[in-house]
Amino acid sequence: MAEERFYKHDGIERFTHWAHMADTVVLILSGLQIHYPGFSVFGAMQTARFLHLVSGYFFLFLGILHVYFFFALGKRKIAMPHVEDLSGIGPVLKYYLVVGGTKPDYAKYNALQKFSYAGLFVISFLQAVLGFALYWPVALAAVFALFGDAVHVRIWHTTIMWVFLSFTAVHVYLVFTEDARLMKAMVDGYYYRKTPGATEG
Repeated sequence: MAEERFYKHDGIERFTHWAHMADTVVLILSGLQIHYPGFSVFGAMQTARFLHLVSGYFFLFLGILHVYFFFALGKRKIAMPHVEDLSGIGPVLKYYLVVGGTKPDYAKYNALQKFSYAGLFVISFLQAVLGFALYWPVALAAVFALFGDAVHVRIWHTTIMWVFLSFTAVHVYLVFTEDARLMKAMVDGYYYRKTPGATEG
C-alpha cells in the first residue's frame, strides 16, 4: 500500500493554530491566577491581569484573522457544517469510541470536526465578550443585564475556560491515537495517507 503526499494545512492555518495554542495557554494560566490567587504563575496579580488582557486582545485578533481567511479563501466550502453533515456524526463517533465500524471516508474534515469547530468559534466569541465585559463593566453593561451580574459573568467565563481545556484534551488525544502524522502536518503542512490498491514504487 503506497502513500500519497498532499498539502493539508496552508500557512495561515498553521500560524493561527499554533498562535492560538500559545495564546490560549497564557490566557488560561493568567485566568486561573486571577480567579484563584493562590495559583501564582506570573508572580504579581497585576502582571497576570496585564497578560490576560493582552492575550485577550490577541485572541480576538486571531479570531478575526481566521474568520476573514475562512471566507476569503473559500474554506467555508469544505469546513462549514451543513444539514447533510448531521448523518455523518454517528459513524464518526462510533469510530472514535471504538464501538464498531471502520474509519469513515471524508475530505479534509469529518462531520464531527465541522460541528465541533463551528461550536468552538461560537463559544470563543462568547468568551471574548464575557472577558471584556469584566474589564469594562460600564461600557458592556448590556452583557451584565443579560447574564445577571458580575458573579454570573465570572462563572460563565470560568466554565467556558474548562470547556476549552476539555476540548483541547480530547483534540490532543485524538491526534496522537489516530495518526501522529497529523501533528507533523500542522508543522510543515503536508500529510501522507495510504492509498488502497496502490503498490509501492
